[in-house]
Amino acid sequence: MKRWNIRPYITDQSDSTAAPNSSASLASQVTAIRGIDIKDGEISEPLLMADMEKAVEIIKSALYEGEKIAVFGDYDCDGVIGTVILCRYLAAQGGEPLRYIPSRDEGYGLNNDAVDSLFEKGVKLIITVDNGISCVEEADYIKEKGIKLIITDHHTVHELMPRADAIINPKRPDDASPFKELAGCGVVLKLIMALEGDIEGVLEQYADLAAVGTVGDVVPLLGENRIIVKHGLNVIPYTENIGLYKLFRQSGFSLEENDDRPTASSLSFTVCPRINAAGRFAHADKAAELLLTENEELADLRSAELLELNNHRRNVENEIMEQIDIMVAQNPALLSERVMVLVGKGWHHGVIGIVSTRVLSKWGKPNIILSDDGVNLRGSARSVDGFSLMPLLEHCSPYLERFGGHVKAAGLSAKSENADDIIREVKAYSKLHYPQMPFDVFYIDKSLVSADLSLENVESLASLMPFGEGNPIPLFLIQNCVILSKKPLKEGKFLSFNVRLEGGGVQKILHFTSTYSDFAFDVGQSVDVLVTLEINEYNSVRSVSARLKDCRPSRFEQERYFAALRAYESLKRGEEIDPSLACRALPEKSDIKIIYDILRLYSAIGNGGGNGVYIDRIYTEAAAKGLNYCKFRVVLDALSELGLIEHDIINKKLRLIPDAAKADLSNSRVLAEMRGLMEGKV
Repeated sequence: MKRWNIRPYITDQSDSTAAPNSSASLASQVTAIRGIDIKDGEISEPLLMADMEKAVEIIKSALYEGEKIAVFGDYDCDGVIGTVILCRYLAAQGGEPLRYIPSRDEGYGLNNDAVDSLFEKGVKLIITVDNGISCVEEADYIKEKGIKLIITDHHTVHELMPRADAIINPKRPDDASPFKELAGCGVVLKLIMALEGDIEGVLEQYADLAAVGTVGDVVPLLGENRIIVKHGLNVIPYTENIGLYKLFRQSGFSLEENDDRPTASSLSFTVCPRINAAGRFAHADKAAELLLTENEELADLRSAELLELNNHRRNVENEIMEQIDIMVAQNPALLSERVMVLVGKGWHHGVIGIVSTRVLSKWGKPNIILSDDGVNLRGSARSVDGFSLMPLLEHCSPYLERFGGHVKAAGLSAKSENADDIIREVKAYSKLHYPQMPFDVFYIDKSLVSADLSLENVESLASLMPFGEGNPIPLFLIQNCVILSKKPLKEGKFLSFNVRLEGGGVQKILHFTSTYSDFAFDVGQSVDVLVTLEINEYNSVRSVSARLKDCRPSRFEQERYFAALRAYESLKRGEEIDPSLACRALPEKSDIKIIYDILRLYSAIGNGGGNGVYIDRIYTEAAAKGLNYCKFRVVLDALSELGLIEHDIINKKLRLIPDAAKADLSNSRVLAEMRGLMEGKV
């Protein structure tokens, strides 16, 4: 369960008492609440960027002199796209650029072997894309070879910068450009704009590619990134890049006038992963070749290969997730750790970042996923707001070879022999600095009433697009809805339900992340819902459509729930807890009977056998009878231990074991330990 937090209104400094105008459109209220400006602005002058004039002069001279230029990219979506854009531009200027994208085995950024290879081919100028800012030693080696070096990058600038002929990076402390969050391909775009002395023309020519790279790098879709992506989404249906066209068609987009157009969100889970898959499971050059070719037959071949590689990527991810599920099922205590650390033999290091994201989504836990090849560990980490990964990894640094990243996403490497040390230090650090861990959060833009759900209001939200990092799709809270009816969709895989809104009116809500049978709420119940809103059109009739993100009983006491969850996890970790909390966690016979009777009732009507009942459904009913969450989980542990129920912790379901022998509660180790804690014996 995620915490629900309503965004505080970010006031304008000139008016600390200002509040969103309730008569304004829903879109205007959202932007006021978030404190962001989504007005269509302009791309700032490229020559404001530090070293831009130097870079322009060097590149123009190299083109004029006919010198060999190498574009040194990166193997992710952003790096590939930026490499393609720059190669296309240089070729259009009469150059014959060499492109070099390292394999994942070579590692990220410049390396001396690659430099030697380019030197032997007569390269006189290397231009990096999406890398290079941390390659101090490699830059010195390039200088020794007599090769000029221009670095274009957008990653964090360290105190010691490489000795390059020009370094274009908006994060340089001496950079005067106003927008600092460009993707790597966005930096390349600004370089070409400076070379051409033309902002609009370059944007028109390359925005289709740059939009894909910007979305793929998950940078904030605000400011200049918003301009690039919005423009790119508009021109993608008319792209003249045959490889990009084939890639979109292969990804399921028709690109026809009256059909659904690509959005930033749809790019992020269709086209971008296919480009990334090349670098993860083959070589990123396959994706670059697709986007550079003018040959339709080759474009068909390469786009089909990316499809196959992406399908393989999905399969590998799913296999790793299945192995993680087995680990958790065999050792449920992992779910009570402040930070989950999971180590797997031979897990493909190209997907462990995605796996880490999936683990965070599934369990709501900061985590580190480590792939062990028998000699080295390669890892990825993901976290929630309020728990920064970088201090944690700094604490573990004596046992790490390398690490880097951001507050909520990081990468690391270490020797296999240090796995246990890393796990120990992660536990020690998180216990010392975070006795109470933060929980994953749904950030709610606004609480709505019936009058807010008008066609005009919901239509206004389209002006906030494209949605993505830094500008997520608006999330709304609707309280005290009464469920009027439920309907299965797609043979029960999904469902829709109608609610009566407080103050009048009925709203249909679609739910695509739960089956009909697993939905925890029944007709007649009063619930609070989190939804996203859009306009649905059917038979020329337009209506407001709501998609469910989360649902709770009305008047749900969030703080009590999370306090009880923390207490339960402390118990599972064997830590001391406040005796008053222990008292509230120790179940009586009557508490155990409540849960057992609920399960027996579901079993009697056919829902408690087979695959079992979704745990949220049981907890919702138990909570209505006064059980706090800690006590609820202690009862489940006791009933599982005594063989009366089966708790499927992976699928989050409970099943009454038919014909189970009667069990004596006094034989429960779980309950005995709880009593011992209260008596001061544990």
